[in-house]
Amino acid sequence: MINKDQVQNIRIKRLRFILPLIALLIIFLIIFQSINIVTTKNNKNFNIILSDQSNDGVLKPSMIGETSSGQPFVLNALRASPLGPDLKDIELENVSITLGNEGVQTISVNSRNAKYFAKNNIAIFFDDIVSKTSDGYDFIAQVVNVNLETGFTFLDGPVQGRKGEIEFDAGHVEIHERGNKIFISSGIKLILPASFIQQIGEE
Repeated sequence: MINKDQVQNIRIKRLRFILPLIALLIIFLIIFQSINIVTTKNNKNFNIILSDQSNDGVLKPSMIGETSSGQPFVLNALRASPLGPDLKDIELENVSITLGNEGVQTISVNSRNAKYFAKNNIAIFFDDIVSKTSDGYDFIAQVVNVNLETGFTFLDGPVQGRKGEIEFDAGHVEIHERGNKIFISSGIKLILPASFIQQIGEE
C-alpha cells in the first residue's frame, strides 16, 4: 500500500523533471521571439521574425543569406526594428551589406538607415550612403536598392563615382552579374586627369 510520503516523493521527482523542461521552453520562446533567422538550401533567401511588439528591436543583428545565383551576402546593423501591420518588414540603423565572395568580387553598401521589405526581398539604403566594389569603384548615392533574390544593385542619383583617377557624375548606376557588369547612365559627366588624356594622345 502506498502511503502519503511515497506519493509526495513521486510528485517531487516528477516536478524535478518537469520544471527544468518548462524553464528551457520559456527561454527558447524568448530567444525565438526576439529574432529567428532561417536559411535553407531550398530557399536561399532569409526570413526574419522580430518581436510582436512594434516598439521592440534587436541590437546588432547579423543576417546571412544567398541569392538565387549563389552569391552570398552578409548584412550587419546596429539595430533592427519591425515595421508594417504584419511586422515582417524591418527598419535598420547604421547598416552595412556585403555581397559576393572575398578574393573574387564583392559589392558593399554602408548607410545610416535602411529598410528591408520581405514581400519583394529588397533592402533599400538611404542617408549617408557609401558603396564600393572590390575591383576599385567607389560610389556616393542618394538611394541604393539591393535585391537579395537576384543580387541586382541599383544606385539612384545623383551618383558620384570614382575608379582610380577617373571621376564621374551620373543619374543611375546598375550593378549586374555578381558585380562583373556595371552600367552608368543618365546625365553622365566624366572628369579625366590630364595624365590620362595625354596617355591616350600618345597611344
